[in-house]
Amino acid sequence: MTDLPSMSKSERRAAPSGWLYLCQNESVHYIIDALLSVDPSREFTQTELARLAGVSTQSVRRHMDRLVEMGVVATTAGGRRYHYDMESEVGRLVAELNGALVARGFDAGDDAEEDGDRADAVQ
Repeated sequence: MTDLPSMSKSERRAAPSGWLYLCQNESVHYIIDALLSVDPSREFTQTELARLAGVSTQSVRRHMDRLVEMGVVATTAGGRRYHYDMESEVGRLVAELNGALVARGFDAGDDAEEDGDRADAVQ
């Protein structure tokens, strides 16, 4: 057996990794997925990004500061428009991970339809 420590979800939330901090809310998953699906130079308002991601505008507003802080999103036009931040290390690495998964033939539709998560979000 291993000597790995056991942690509960609440313990993980109390001391999250960078990944958990970034993705602690399901809406953030859909926002990042939406940003990865378009040209990274494309600019969005929060309302446009919410529509593209299939989440509420309130969800985008609630998480935008975190996405900017982590380097996934950058602001333009006085902070009223946003785009995927390929200039930041985090933005490049998230895009690289996405590209590697796509190159390996990863098809999110297969698993998502089984548990209904992605299918519900797309509708």
